[in-house]
Amino acid sequence: MNKVLILITAGCLIAACGGSSSSGGNTPSSPEAPTGGSQPPVSGGGAVSFGEPLATQIRPGVEVVADGSSCTSNFLYQLNAETVFLGVAAHCFSPDTNSGVDPCESRSLDIGFNQVIVENAQQPAELVYSSWRAMQEVGETPGSDACRYNDFALVKLHPDDIANIHPATVAFGGPVALATGTADVGEDIFLYGHSSLHFGVRELETMVGSIVAVEGGGWSYSVSTDTPAVPGDSGGPVLDSQGRALAATSVLSVGVRLDPLRNGVVNLDRALRYAKDNGFVDKGLSLITWPDFRPGGDL
Repeated sequence: MNKVLILITAGCLIAACGGSSSSGGNTPSSPEAPTGGSQPPVSGGGAVSFGEPLATQIRPGVEVVADGSSCTSNFLYQLNAETVFLGVAAHCFSPDTNSGVDPCESRSLDIGFNQVIVENAQQPAELVYSSWRAMQEVGETPGSDACRYNDFALVKLHPDDIANIHPATVAFGGPVALATGTADVGEDIFLYGHSSLHFGVRELETMVGSIVAVEGGGWSYSVSTDTPAVPGDSGGPVLDSQGRALAATSVLSVGVRLDPLRNGVVNLDRALRYAKDNGFVDKGLSLITWPDFRPGGDL
């Protein structure tokens, strides 16, 4: 019997997710490049200029805190040399997370909220995209596959912090590229989570497993790992067997089955295409890559 008994997000450690944020009417739009600031060592979406990553840099897997809720970041993205973003989960910016409210009817922080605290950053980042707000703007039907599974957000890093970025995922390295389309059941996956519930133990932060189901018509994957993601891991990076950016952690499900703990992870290619196709993110936005993938989790 595979009936799911409990479904909760894997984020929100510090307080109820999103706190008491406003749900004002700012409309998401393509972010504009800031003026001034340091130039990042980024070239054409690649990472040929980057050296070995440092623990003091802003990397995929660092903690992101907004309005009292703590999550893990996924990957770095760029629009140009002056505009760099960090991926997170959209539910990390909603006070309605885990309250039973459909994402397409939920409240979220305003686009433009500029007090997002990013680990290793000198300045707060700014929320520039939330799929939960975007889907309401588009008019998606509550209960649809998109509403249930599209869980992705972008925060824009302050210009002062761009010189301190590195695209290498904590522990696993990569992403060597963006995984496109829909992955197959059985595909090996590598997941990183920065939750404080792991107590800084790398063996708990690094999770290895495989895809056990494709859900929502390709919007999401149900994955089983050696240890499950826990609250605070939401938004974290998921790599496929080739080191490509495959997904971002979204939910933990508990059920009656041989592997009772599974995680739901949102298809990153699908989430990015939704943001671009609906005009919320510039089509020129690209993943920042790094060629060294370490499946052993020793980076």
